[in-house]
Amino acid sequence: MTIDLGRRLWGTSSPAYGLHDKIEGSIKLSGHHHELIEDISVTLEGSLVTTVLGDGGIARSNTLFMHHAIFLPLASHPAERDEYPFTISIPSEITLQGVTALTPPSFYRLHLGVTGEIVYSLKISMTRQASRMSFKREPTETQTISILYFPKTRPSDPPLADIPKPLSDRDPHFSSPSVNIAEHVDTFPLSPRWSPVSSHTKHPLASLESFKTSVFFSIPAPQSFASGEPIPFFLSLVFPDSPAQAALYTKTITVTLMKQLTVRSAKSHLRKLFSRSKNSPSRFSSPKSSKSSTPLHSRSASPVPFEDDSDDASSHSDSSSSSPADLDKYGPPVVRRWKLTSGHLETRSEYSEGVYLLRGWISAGELGRGCSWKVGQIAQLQYFLEVEIASPAAMEDHIPAFRLEKEIEITTDCWEMMNRELQSMGGIPTPALGLERSLLEKESEYEIMLR
Repeated sequence: MTIDLGRRLWGTSSPAYGLHDKIEGSIKLSGHHHELIEDISVTLEGSLVTTVLGDGGIARSNTLFMHHAIFLPLASHPAERDEYPFTISIPSEITLQGVTALTPPSFYRLHLGVTGEIVYSLKISMTRQASRMSFKREPTETQTISILYFPKTRPSDPPLADIPKPLSDRDPHFSSPSVNIAEHVDTFPLSPRWSPVSSHTKHPLASLESFKTSVFFSIPAPQSFASGEPIPFFLSLVFPDSPAQAALYTKTITVTLMKQLTVRSAKSHLRKLFSRSKNSPSRFSSPKSSKSSTPLHSRSASPVPFEDDSDDASSHSDSSSSSPADLDKYGPPVVRRWKLTSGHLETRSEYSEGVYLLRGWISAGELGRGCSWKVGQIAQLQYFLEVEIASPAAMEDHIPAFRLEKEIEITTDCWEMMNRELQSMGGIPTPALGLERSLLEKESEYEIMLR
């Protein structure tokens, strides 16, 4: 049995596909006794592979979140039995544990003892009638081909290049910028907090009420941005009764884009044997590893429709779907977060006495290499903007610091790019090849291990 997936267009290590794409190929049979073939199936599978290094050792799990299969019709004439063309669509969405989201891209990340990996494979199986086989051969022959899935995504709305300055004739006192900022902009207050070394830490809420409407962060709405593009932001410091305090805060502002991976590994009975217990003070000198595999491929009530160019192909689609009870099979979420980029303040102006307006921008990571995704409630890749305004060291007992954390969505492409590329490629979906960067990091890690 020989599998042909056609000519590779994108120069990747494995066949690569994009959003709304379909896998087209053919199966060529060799040898004799084709009349003994009972069925030929083509199955597209997606799996989440996690590894978590904990106190008790290494916990590995493999969760099947997609199982999409078709059965090919057997030829009715001997002359047609040597080659079988097929087409199988890649579902653009998955539903798992009550969460519907875009099918995640191929992915790999290792960070501080935690690995998360999204892998896809195409399995071709041929079953023969074992009872009539007079020759020594396995009744079922299966071939597995690794594929790459890099869907392009874009922001839900056109981007806002700049945030307008509030108009003074609307509100001369500027009590809150949310009234004055234009449409398509969201404004969030920063939460005041005392420094850990401040004498107020024993009573953290003391004297903070008056600061809750003092600092605001404005950002385009909705919070969906293309990777590599600049994200404009606007900071408003409102201290009309303390102009000197406002001036101090303008020098201690940091805006950071963070990337966060959250995974939940499947529980394993073996792992409990090696984990440390409160009743047993002994420790193992070397970490033990355990493996568990959790299939989650029950048939969806609303299967993804199968598209095939041939009229005589039969198919079925199993998109991932499971009840929230499946979460009992998993351990607690493990979170890893790392810094991507830092913001830049471009302009600072005193709107009125004690009111400062600061305009800046922050890059949304590297061009074409970022993408938010989610797999049910067991894994997700998120992006957060962290806004912090520190209190000067000499003033920590007198004035608080401020902080805001806001989740944003990152897409692979800008708003107008996808339609333009689709037209230029004659309707062929283009993979987001920038996402291959994470897989190249995995290959480099293997090379280092082999040295």
